[in-house]
Amino acid sequence: MNCFALNLHTFHLMRNYSLLSLVRFIIPVLLVSVFVSCSPAKRVQKRGGYLHVSNSIKTDRPGINSDDLLNFAQPKPNKKILGLFRSGVWINDLFSGRRDTRINRWLSTKVGKEPVLLDSAYVDNSLIPMKIYLSNKGYFGADVSRTISLKRGKSRVRYYTHTNEPFRFGAVNYIIAGDSLKFFMQGIQKSSLLKTGKQYDAYLIRDERERITRELRDIGYYAFSREYIFFEVDTSELQRTADLTVRIENIRLRSGIKEDSVRQMEHQRYFIDNIYINSNFADVAGTDVNQTDTLAFRAKSDTLLRKSPDFYQIYRSELRLRPIVLSRSLFIFPGQPYSQNYINLTYNRLQNLGLSRIVSVNVNPVDIQNDSLQGYRLLDCDIRMVRAPVNMFTVDAEGTAAGGYFGVGSSLGYRNRNIFRGAETLRFKVKGAFELEPDLGIEGIDKSTIFNSLEAGFETGIDFPTLLTPFHFKRLGLNSKATTTIGMGFNYQQRTLYTRYVSYLSYGYEWNASQVTRHLFTPVELSSVSIVRDSIFTVILNELADPRFLSQYTDHLVLAMKYSFVFNNQVFNSGKNYWFLRGNIESAGNVLSLYSNIMDANKDDNGNYTLFGIRYAQYLRTDIDIRFYQPLGRDQNLVYRTAFGIGVPYGNSFALPFEKGFFAGGANGLRGWPIRSVGPGEYYSTVKSGFERVGDMWLEANVEYRFPMYSFLNGGLFVDAGNIWLINENEDFPQGHFQTSRFFKSLAADAGLGFRFDFSFFIFRVDGGIPVYDPGKLSGSRWFRPLKFQMRDINWNFGIGYPF
Repeated sequence: MNCFALNLHTFHLMRNYSLLSLVRFIIPVLLVSVFVSCSPAKRVQKRGGYLHVSNSIKTDRPGINSDDLLNFAQPKPNKKILGLFRSGVWINDLFSGRRDTRINRWLSTKVGKEPVLLDSAYVDNSLIPMKIYLSNKGYFGADVSRTISLKRGKSRVRYYTHTNEPFRFGAVNYIIAGDSLKFFMQGIQKSSLLKTGKQYDAYLIRDERERITRELRDIGYYAFSREYIFFEVDTSELQRTADLTVRIENIRLRSGIKEDSVRQMEHQRYFIDNIYINSNFADVAGTDVNQTDTLAFRAKSDTLLRKSPDFYQIYRSELRLRPIVLSRSLFIFPGQPYSQNYINLTYNRLQNLGLSRIVSVNVNPVDIQNDSLQGYRLLDCDIRMVRAPVNMFTVDAEGTAAGGYFGVGSSLGYRNRNIFRGAETLRFKVKGAFELEPDLGIEGIDKSTIFNSLEAGFETGIDFPTLLTPFHFKRLGLNSKATTTIGMGFNYQQRTLYTRYVSYLSYGYEWNASQVTRHLFTPVELSSVSIVRDSIFTVILNELADPRFLSQYTDHLVLAMKYSFVFNNQVFNSGKNYWFLRGNIESAGNVLSLYSNIMDANKDDNGNYTLFGIRYAQYLRTDIDIRFYQPLGRDQNLVYRTAFGIGVPYGNSFALPFEKGFFAGGANGLRGWPIRSVGPGEYYSTVKSGFERVGDMWLEANVEYRFPMYSFLNGGLFVDAGNIWLINENEDFPQGHFQTSRFFKSLAADAGLGFRFDFSFFIFRVDGGIPVYDPGKLSGSRWFRPLKFQMRDINWNFGIGYPF
């Protein structure tokens, strides 16, 4: 994700306060006058109708979900923009009566929206599904009434529920046909969703029916379906309970002797027999069987019913995919009971290899008679993979955000998805960008060009679809998609005050422990940073004589080990709350320090150990990011986020390397400030020195309310708070270190409004933030003063995607 923040403080608009006050007064008056005088409701009323503007409901019990009931309400009013006015109706009304031209038709029908008129028949018909919904929720005999308010050409409908105490589940009994099914159902019914004392819910009964079906299909009952499950409800009006009988019946077959004669047969369990994999179905399809080759592969021998290979790989002329890769992707094996879950996992794993455009996993009953099967049946599994192109080239134009600087760039990429015939992915990308670095306010710096910074580099790597370790790992779990990544790259950054060369080499692992957890472990990440300072910048550093700055802007090596844990329990389109958490921990320099001590290495003139003549960094760094997403219904969401990080340099380092430090501000943080312009702490300075503000400690909290506005345009109201601090006191940054007694005084806070243009395949974001409290100012001028507001007080941020 490329996000960038651009501060528009240089646009000095509306400097005159009296003019701004006049504009504030005139614009709302004009808008109100226009919309009132041209009210679509008045025009609709003249034509004998009423513009329908709202549906609301008053429930008589707190347990009734109002939003669910309002989903049944008809007609539905036109949507409002910003929750204030129906611009679509106004535009339609404005252009629909004009001359019939293409532009007027487009404005009227595409940009505008036909006004929704009151129809009492629709209103009355809405009562029926509402009553059914209440009955399904246990409110048997419930009633719903409505009132219609007509005023100034507008209609408003209000619904009222009239219910009694809801029914609750009583006893839950099971009647199961067939001894085998009865045995397995003993374990399945222990996890039943239907609990005695729980409020009656027909939708929960539906879910229980699906659960039982799913559980049985996962233990071999391939031919079982929900049509064999019946629920009988016996209600008691006196006790307000509903006893349930869950009945599972045998298969009913016509006997063939008489048309009306039916015989019953117990449900049978199915086991996997043979597995056939067409690893390149596009090559094999339509080919004579004599022109194809079949490879029998065996990696297991723990079959239950018969001795057979794990699978047969079918290919033509040349084996383009090694069978061991397919074996690692299979969750089904000969002799194993059929499981729909394992079929789905196999499909997902094969699809995640990235080799195929289409993957299909089908099973077919084997029509054989075998007395040794004792009532069991066999299935053959047919897996077909339609391969995607192996080689792929990409050319991209993009906005950049390296170091927080706005820029434009392009990249050329190449990808081979099967470089060693084991689903390994070779990646290579070369990229370049021109960037706009803010004015540093330093004499002698060239300001003649707009894009005054340059960045270029390349990155390459290989991803292996397994864990390449000296140790043997069994399967990490059903969802353990594992990857080993080897990567390297080089980056050239030409800034106003310095030129930086960064090269790196890394080796790491990534795997999913479950559907909601992911682990990333990088045992080795070696990076080398070489900095060539401008002569003016060198003079500034020498005048400051601060070892912290000197340490951050000199050559260094980083040999780090990193671990990350990610938790995300989001279920798409479920409408449920969910959490996201990411925690990182990183240490660097310990192995090199141990080596230096063992070898009794000499230190340089600054008292640091070096490797190949370059000082190496030594530190411990950790951070955590926690988010809570709360859907509010009707495409509205509240998002809460808090993040904390701390880095401690020690041993061979006086300060964290610049690229490992924490910063605040920008498109994804404190949006009232440009990136790296906040803190540390309460540090105050009116002099621009060219130093970006980086700290050892970081804390941030955000709350954002997201809501629909109009068509593809969504809005966001946000509040951000946080800052960065130094761990130790520093005379160059007075009040910049963390102090418990001044913690709240050192927190920066902003608020603002954002616009998100949702084009389905990507989201373009514009956020405008205003600093509400700025700890970097003098104590008497830290709070935002609304009466002195100017447009230049807004910090504009542009980004792709949501900030969090």
